[in-house]
Amino acid sequence: MNVKLNFSLAGLVREKKPVIHCITNYVTAADVANAILACGGSPIMADHPEEAAEVTAISDCLLLNMGTPKETSKAAMEKAGREANRLNHPVILDPVGMGVSRYRTEAILSLLKEVKMTVIRGNASELRIMLNAINRLEDTGNIPLPFTRGIDASPSDGIKSETLPSFAETARALSVLTGAVTVMTGAMDIVSTGEETWLIKNGSPQMSRITGMGCMLDGIIAAFTAASFSQNGSAPSQNDILQAAVLATAAAGFCGEQAAKRIVEIQAGTGSFRCCFMDQLSLLEETSLKGGINVEIL
Repeated sequence: MNVKLNFSLAGLVREKKPVIHCITNYVTAADVANAILACGGSPIMADHPEEAAEVTAISDCLLLNMGTPKETSKAAMEKAGREANRLNHPVILDPVGMGVSRYRTEAILSLLKEVKMTVIRGNASELRIMLNAINRLEDTGNIPLPFTRGIDASPSDGIKSETLPSFAETARALSVLTGAVTVMTGAMDIVSTGEETWLIKNGSPQMSRITGMGCMLDGIIAAFTAASFSQNGSAPSQNDILQAAVLATAAAGFCGEQAAKRIVEIQAGTGSFRCCFMDQLSLLEETSLKGGINVEIL
């Protein structure tokens, strides 16, 4: 690795213990909370519209996940998001299942209009569809559906050497349109701003075999981004946010690699992998991270 990263963020998360307000989905809420705790943050799960803004006000970062939208989800997310913007707190968005239904797609697009996002994290299909939907909405005023078959990335949207240039451009273009750092996850991960794009090669195939791995990554990104805000004042640069997103994503991939090695040693399966991943995240140190991540600037 011949690039410079702010590895001190890993220790800073444990030192500062940033409070992460999560409006997430009921499938993975416990895993997200435990991932935030494991890397050193402090989660609070509050999704009622009547308390959303108040909880955001006492938090250091807001995490919005559209995995299981309820009747009140959009209102809660918009109230919390506006308060986070007012206080200059970072906002992380996971547009889970973008394109799977008109309601979900329009709710996500509405959030993008109402709330300035700091980081947008999704798989290749979700971010490709988001970019297309924004452009289509601007050009024609409507959104054609269906865009996708479910919440997982389409097999045709795999990030590999031959598709890397196209997906890197998608991540870059979405960042330009939204002003957010974009994190596109898959077999390889892409993190981009309008000016700089990074490739992350850490990870294990086992990570795609348990539900909620992307949601847990959202929580880790939220914790690292909140630490970056505390380190760099209330207005860190886009590059500071990019660095936090790169390091958080690489750290999660590295923990996945270590967990995969462990389950081979103990001859275990996916249930144990989930526990081993959380163990590795809780044991993560700056020294091991420096020696273990595999990233490059495109």
